[in-house]
Amino acid sequence: MTSDAEKRLNAGGLQLEEVDFGREDEPDVDGCALLGERPEGLAVRLVIRPGLPAEFRAGFAEWALQRIQRFEEHGPEPDGWQKRSDGNWQLWARHHQLPYFP
Repeated sequence: MTSDAEKRLNAGGLQLEEVDFGREDEPDVDGCALLGERPEGLAVRLVIRPGLPAEFRAGFAEWALQRIQRFEEHGPEPDGWQKRSDGNWQLWARHHQLPYFP
């Protein structure tokens, strides 16, 4: 089942691409957002680890929506986007299990 966040991405013309990006040694990496600034607006590519569980896929979609909006409003600094050698921007998404303190 497609999450609400992924449906919103799809409505904006964006798809989550399953790509093996070779980070087997980092199982907490769910995916990556790639942005390019173009005269007509942002060019966006969203890649996720193949076979990502539904809850992580939904979380990535929500994360991506927020990061794209923040980039549009504030640029790359607030979220720590990395400038690539091709002039585009990249940001990796990791999931973390935080400890529970009662």
